[in-house]
Amino acid sequence: MRKALPLVAPALLLLSLACQPRPASPVYGPWEEGLTLAFEDPSQPQPQRSADRLQVRVARSSMAPGPPRLVQLDLTNLRGQLSLVVRYENGGTALLSDSGQVVAQTLPPGFPATTAWVDRGVQFRVLGRATWEGAALLPGTSDPVGVWVEAQPPQGPRRRTLYLPNLGEVESQEERGNGWVTVNRLVARGFVDLPPAPLAGPLASTLAKPRP
Repeated sequence: MRKALPLVAPALLLLSLACQPRPASPVYGPWEEGLTLAFEDPSQPQPQRSADRLQVRVARSSMAPGPPRLVQLDLTNLRGQLSLVVRYENGGTALLSDSGQVVAQTLPPGFPATTAWVDRGVQFRVLGRATWEGAALLPGTSDPVGVWVEAQPPQGPRRRTLYLPNLGEVESQEERGNGWVTVNRLVARGFVDLPPAPLAGPLASTLAKPRP
């Protein structure tokens, strides 16, 4: 009986590994409740640059296993506040209306394996992976390697955006002349425990459910 153990043990190990849950698809956007991100446009001079700083805070999150994964984002600057609801699913990111309809598909399902798509007349394509140069402001547990995506609108300049797992957009560049200029960059990251903005619309009941 003892001679059979060396053969049985590896089989049991492989079976246990096969039964373990597989990791979910990466989420290329902020989803942790209380996570607060601050963005600035480095191409602007001061004091305009600081005056136009945008704060994005995860107010509500419904990230339980299985779809849908809905997140309420509160966007705030000196001019006011705007709340958005996004859905993360299979690597994709969709902006939803109050009625739950998709307004814009920021990233397609299957991203980043899906390398080209069109949304509202804008052509997108994945350029490749890269390590973010500003990753020093992130905690050591954050993945600094993201995916660059280029957007070509019917009119106007091209735009390139770097998306990181669990953060989403961390830097965007716009084509100007013969070069690329950074027009949006993540400059601060932290957690803020503030009262969430009131929910409204059909999505409110879903987002308001407590997480398990």
